[in-house]
Amino acid sequence: MAKNYFKSYIWLLETLQTRGRLTLNEIKDLWMRSSINDDKKELATRTFANHVAAIADIFGIDIVCDRSDNTYRIENEGDIGGSGIHDWLMEALSLNNLINESAGLRTRLLFESEPSSHRFLTDIIRAIRDERMIEINYQSFKMEAPRDFLLEPFCLKEYKRRWYLFARDHNGGYKEPHSFALDRMNTVAISEQPFTVPKSFNTQTFFSTRYGVLQYEGEKPAHIKLKVCARQANYFRTLPLHSSQKETEKTAEYSIFSYYLTPNYDFIHDVLYYADDVEVLEPASLRETFETITSNLNRKYNG
Repeated sequence: MAKNYFKSYIWLLETLQTRGRLTLNEIKDLWMRSSINDDKKELATRTFANHVAAIADIFGIDIVCDRSDNTYRIENEGDIGGSGIHDWLMEALSLNNLINESAGLRTRLLFESEPSSHRFLTDIIRAIRDERMIEINYQSFKMEAPRDFLLEPFCLKEYKRRWYLFARDHNGGYKEPHSFALDRMNTVAISEQPFTVPKSFNTQTFFSTRYGVLQYEGEKPAHIKLKVCARQANYFRTLPLHSSQKETEKTAEYSIFSYYLTPNYDFIHDVLYYADDVEVLEPASLRETFETITSNLNRKYNG
């Protein structure tokens, strides 16, 4: 399996963004002193050129050389923002730069651990870009044994510190793109077989009524109303549960938030997180679901 250079791409972009123009020798010197260069191996000129080409292909960010002084710079830095993956990348660069340039900060920043799902990102992004199928060996938490899939990769989504690929099973297992968690992939290989994303597929439309990543056949979106106590309402305002969220009523004691989404397991789980600070008002069927859950909990804890 080819070595994953994802962290090296991030490092190179971060270095050029924060330090400005650098010669190749200066970049090589900084690489030798970088904390991510575990083996302390020199950055070969050929490897550097490959990194520059990969960054252009994957992220659409061009690193160019000014022949007047042989320095490298990011040519289109002003155009980096504006898309989800670019915004995510730039947030990563800013955080990396802050940590690397602040002595002692590493021991004072605490992060939640996350599954190692980044190792297949570059290959999958390339496959999406080039519209090439991928061959994966995969075992979900519900599978008793791993299975091989030939997938048509449509798009990627990050959700709760995990990356998910939405892909269509080429052998007909799923009618529409299905979610595959990257941390449950054992192997990934880009196939030479091409595929075409249907013109009717639109990422924004596909996710517009989905909550999280789970959605099962037969589940349909619904108009939902939640009554949220005033002390929790600010959390909903600053970090909406869903893109369809609207605050339709606000009082000193509570706020009413409305949604149009599929109330799947993930949504129910997240609303339950707020316990009695949130009440489901509509629809009646969802309210009944919560009544059943709370009744079961009451029996479990009170006998």
